[in-house]
Amino acid sequence: MVTNSGHSSASSKLSAAAAALSPPERAALLQAIRAELARRDAAEAERKATFRYADDPCGFVHNVLREFLWSRQRQIAEAVRDHRRVAVPSCHGAGKSFLASRVTAWWLGTNPPGDAFVVTSAPTFNQVRAILWREINRAHKRGGLPGHTNQTEWHIDGELVAFGRKPQDMDMTGFQGIHARRVLVILDEACGIPKTLWDAAETLVTNDESRLFAIGNPDDPSSEFARKCAPGSGFKVIPISAFDTPNLTGEAIPEGLRPLLVGATWVEEMAANWGRESPLYTAKILGEFPDLSDDTLIPMSWLKRAVNREGTVPGDPVALGCDIARYGTDETVIIERRGDVARLAQTHRGRDLMETTGHIARLLRDTGASVANVDDAGLGGGVTDRLKEQRLPVRPINVGAAAQEPDKYVNLRAEVFWNLRERFREGTISLPDDDTLLTQLGAIRYRIDSRGRVVIESKDEMKKRGLPSPDRADALALAFAPIITRPQPRIRML
Repeated sequence: MVTNSGHSSASSKLSAAAAALSPPERAALLQAIRAELARRDAAEAERKATFRYADDPCGFVHNVLREFLWSRQRQIAEAVRDHRRVAVPSCHGAGKSFLASRVTAWWLGTNPPGDAFVVTSAPTFNQVRAILWREINRAHKRGGLPGHTNQTEWHIDGELVAFGRKPQDMDMTGFQGIHARRVLVILDEACGIPKTLWDAAETLVTNDESRLFAIGNPDDPSSEFARKCAPGSGFKVIPISAFDTPNLTGEAIPEGLRPLLVGATWVEEMAANWGRESPLYTAKILGEFPDLSDDTLIPMSWLKRAVNREGTVPGDPVALGCDIARYGTDETVIIERRGDVARLAQTHRGRDLMETTGHIARLLRDTGASVANVDDAGLGGGVTDRLKEQRLPVRPINVGAAAQEPDKYVNLRAEVFWNLRERFREGTISLPDDDTLLTQLGAIRYRIDSRGRVVIESKDEMKKRGLPSPDRADALALAFAPIITRPQPRIRML
């Protein structure tokens, strides 16, 4: 009674307001109402028309979003449709996040509101917001899809139908209460997703129509993502190598798409820069997990965790690590260390030693560093002599000299690098996101000699394996070198 009375009252008020209008005004109002109803009917018809693509994700992307998927992307999209669990270890630059966002748009755009839900995650909040959800917003706008999106959420008719969270926000309890007939969980940059979140994701895909889709660079062979990509895991695994992508296969695609995908020039550059046997080449180019060798000094999983490590605050000491080169392909590298945080301060090639000395002198002043640790073997000796002459704080270090603890390390190089390794193991170092630095660190091998001492692979040994000189890794080790108390003779680096 109350509802009907309220409705009658509102209608009476509307009728009274309409009666107060002149005939032309009433006609214009009626025309506007009819136009709005027609617009809503057309929007609803268009919305229902997309439902016919519920079993055709490629058709949805091509016809509704008016975008193009290349062959391997089409294969993966159809695998998400057909398989409960899909894992894609992919090279760099293959359109991973683009594909994940378009699968999200298809999942939500071809089901009635309330029937479908999407949960997305990536290792950091910036990866969630700035990469995957940036693409989801583009897909939503391009297809004129229902509801509205923001930086990490999608709402339809006032109901939340998708969200993105980083792992710390998504423990097991955070997944409770999410129910829908069709749930899609997307793990982007899946190598950085911890096992607890994989376990939590499984609680959301318990019904037959739900799906788990993981995609990312295969950087870490010890990760849960690597285990999901292994035979017998229950996942449909579809790898993507750079050599599978259109710019390297010659596959016909729209020309505007080619600059967005990995190119042959970059592949060749990285082969020369990283070396074809390096872990980074294996992961970023071949789309394969590198071998987890027993003689790897610093596992890739430790390196990835150290990149821009959250919660690490720069502090004391402040020091420079300087690896000196002059001509040829080797780099002069200067790394600034502030407490546990490292920064790539400068790199250059082909400059004379006095210019290099000037750069170190300037950085000492600009950074307030208390010391510059300089590789004093070979060319570095001239740099340290000139810095001493200027009464600047320089510590010459010959890594080929005897170790401080000769019963544990074959030489100072082994001691300095083992000290660095322990920082990665303990989680007390933060690195810049520099692929060259990471691949150099990840490529270094070690062994134990007959006396039980640590031996670190030399530069010459690395070059014999087809790897470039680890100049950035050397500079980092020097920046974090412990205080050397013993006089260091100038000898050639081993």
